[in-house]
Amino acid sequence: MISNSTRKLLLLQKSVLFLSSIILTASLTSCAPAQNLACAQFTGGEQVESISVSETLGEQPVVSFPSPLNAEAVQARVVVEGDGPVFTGRNLVEFEFAGYNGGSGQLIQQSSFDGTETPSGFFGPGQVPNFCDALAGAKEGSRVVAILPPAEAHSGEGVPALGVGPTDSFVFVIDLKRVFMEKATGSTVAPEAGFPSVVTTPEGIPGVTIPNSPAPTELKVAQLIRGEGDLVQKGQQVTMHYSGFVWDSSEKFDSSWDSGQPAQFQMQDGALIEGFLSAVVGQPVGSQIIAVIPPALGYGDAGAGTIPPGATLVFVIDILGTSN
Repeated sequence: MISNSTRKLLLLQKSVLFLSSIILTASLTSCAPAQNLACAQFTGGEQVESISVSETLGEQPVVSFPSPLNAEAVQARVVVEGDGPVFTGRNLVEFEFAGYNGGSGQLIQQSSFDGTETPSGFFGPGQVPNFCDALAGAKEGSRVVAILPPAEAHSGEGVPALGVGPTDSFVFVIDLKRVFMEKATGSTVAPEAGFPSVVTTPEGIPGVTIPNSPAPTELKVAQLIRGEGDLVQKGQQVTMHYSGFVWDSSEKFDSSWDSGQPAQFQMQDGALIEGFLSAVVGQPVGSQIIAVIPPALGYGDAGAGTIPPGATLVFVIDILGTSN
């Protein structure tokens, strides 16, 4: 959506951990049968088999490996296998991690592993560090160890501030605590009269056809898919995909799908336009909803960015998960 400087609907940026100038959000999972993966499914190898990792989830791992340790391609091994949803390269994830310099064997950075501050992140195709290829096909609840060779770890440039040279690999141990849905999942609900019609691609990306009729003057919300998860509560952070359209022109003004990754929003007054907040709170996780928001509950007579003054808005929203 449009930034806060032009409208009140705020995109809560995902938590990220920085490894020097490299953004390291780590999402890992354990191996699963091949699915519709966005990245190449990880494979093992002699080098990753040489890494010893303790198996107690939720505690900082005890790790040892011969150094220098490198590999020609990404290698990963499941230390403890979970049984939750599969990471495909399209999910947002929550995780704990410990990262090492494969050249020296030294610990570079780690999360707390005590649940006080769980990082979250998105690892899609083509990102560096290349966690997507390392982790695609893994499951929630797993501990995974992976080697990222220099080209996949830091584009062969090293991280001098951390003592990582151009030929050093990264070794990561990850506890994959949560894998969010890719798209809404539940029971299809018959469309309600008066709403725009919605058609989605196989990946879940929505398009709308808006009726040739005057826009509603009150907030209207309907479920298109009824999820089976807990109800969204005010104050929670919600992970979602969304697309926003202008009723009068049918033009799309913003969509998380265009970036290829879900968004996160805090369900609180002032962080979102009133109509969007009202539409999402109380909905079950896993649902897809459509919301028609009149100007008074949107951007009013001022408009915002490409949204014209007095615009009625249409949002299609996939509710993928919540965090407290």
